[in-house]
Amino acid sequence: ITMMMNMEKRHGEMKPVIQKALVDLNGAPFKNFAAKRAAWAIHTSYVYPGPIQYFGPTEVCDQPTKTLLLEQKGTASV
Repeated sequence: ITMMMNMEKRHGEMKPVIQKALVDLNGAPFKNFAAKRAAWAIHTSYVYPGPIQYFGPTEVCDQPTKTLLLEQKGTASV
C-alpha cells in the first residue's frame, strides 16, 4: 500500500503519506453538484448505487463512478 502513497518530508525524514485531494471548484463534478444543490436542498434525489461488483458481466463490473464520468465528459450531466 505504501507504493500508492506520496513521500513527504516530515520532521526531517521522508515518510509515506496519503496525498491531499482537494475539490476542484472549476471541475465538472463540482459544477454538476452546484447546479443541483438548490433542488437537492428541497427534494431527495438519492439513488442507491448497489454493491461494488468485482466479478460478473463487464457492463456491471466496469462501470465508472459518476465523478469519473463527469471528469471524462466535462460538464455533461450524468
